[in-house]
Amino acid sequence: MIFIGMMANQKEYEMIKNEIEKQMGKEKVSMVFIHEENIQNLQNIKFDVLIIHEKMPIQKHMKAFEKICQNLRNLLINFDKNNNLEVLNGNRMTVITYGLNHKCTVTVSSIQEDSIMVALQREILNKQGNLQEIEEKRIHTIENLDVYGHMLLYILSILYGKK
Repeated sequence: MIFIGMMANQKEYEMIKNEIEKQMGKEKVSMVFIHEENIQNLQNIKFDVLIIHEKMPIQKHMKAFEKICQNLRNLLINFDKNNNLEVLNGNRMTVITYGLNHKCTVTVSSIQEDSIMVALQREILNKQGNLQEIEEKRIHTIENLDVYGHMLLYILSILYGKK
């Protein structure tokens, strides 16, 4: 079972959670919605993946955030909304950034009505230890899911595969 924590607004969390469960299988993934009111209570939980999808007041809850990151395997950051990585000093985890910024690990090179071209700009190791090389891949869009959600699903498919 993959245990994922996600910092996002409630609506985006629900949409992305539904798509992740649909693509990976409900029995293979468990997700927790992390927000300002519950972050203190989650600091002793060991997540496989932490997703920072929306701008969050991390500085305000620095100790809890650092404790969550201590046992983390992968940290996925929407770099367009959270570009402060100074909080990660000394943590041993894989940090994968996504966004429209050309420096992100995963970005989009073109957007069309029914598909987007996603670009993996740095190699990523998946759960099995296999290296995913740099690539561009066209993916079909999912209704009501924004470009950031599509990049996130692409990253998770590389890390953990689909069901």
